[in-house]
Amino acid sequence: MPSLPNTREFQDRLNTLYRTQFIKFGATPKGIYWFCPKRQNRRFSIITNEITKIVKNSPVRLADVGCGYGSFINYLCSNRTLNIEKYEGYDLCPDLIAECKNRINKDWASFKIGTHPLNSTMFTIMSGTYNLAVTTDVSLWEEYIFDSLKKCWEKTTLAMIFNLQIADTTFISENQIYYAKRASVLELCVSYFGPTKIVLHEDLPKDTTFVVVKP
Repeated sequence: MPSLPNTREFQDRLNTLYRTQFIKFGATPKGIYWFCPKRQNRRFSIITNEITKIVKNSPVRLADVGCGYGSFINYLCSNRTLNIEKYEGYDLCPDLIAECKNRINKDWASFKIGTHPLNSTMFTIMSGTYNLAVTTDVSLWEEYIFDSLKKCWEKTTLAMIFNLQIADTTFISENQIYYAKRASVLELCVSYFGPTKIVLHEDLPKDTTFVVVKP
């Protein structure tokens, strides 16, 4: 599947932003533009709960796209809610992947530079991966997101789970945060991929998690 003309440019811009932020603030939530760890852990909880509903206690192979400095690994090790057989973390920022490799030593975990899984995996997850936009053009950013999702879908065998910030009208804020219209994203997911459900949580009133299940 050919990439959009703006894909490389967007990825270069994202790499520059994340590298600059990470150098400034290090392996902290602020170092990857998180508002606070509590909210991110709630997102992780939603994702792991959805995976558990599908596989119960069976071994899990998953790809974490936009893994940052490895926070989901920390969550998995602390909560032990999933029976992880294989974890692959992907991020477009080499500095973040280097941090993961230096800091995390698990025989079931590996980290690679990239924006989508290279190998077949049961689940592909993206937590906050598409929130920071590097354009003011909403249409171009949404094309970039769905181009990325299609590549992830090709390597996913059970389900793809991602979250977005939601508003009544789609827009990109002054601080570069992308807000989607829930119904529009749901419609596109069903059209491109198939059965999709949404998950809401009172602790994250502006978030929606989308769970796309292989038919």
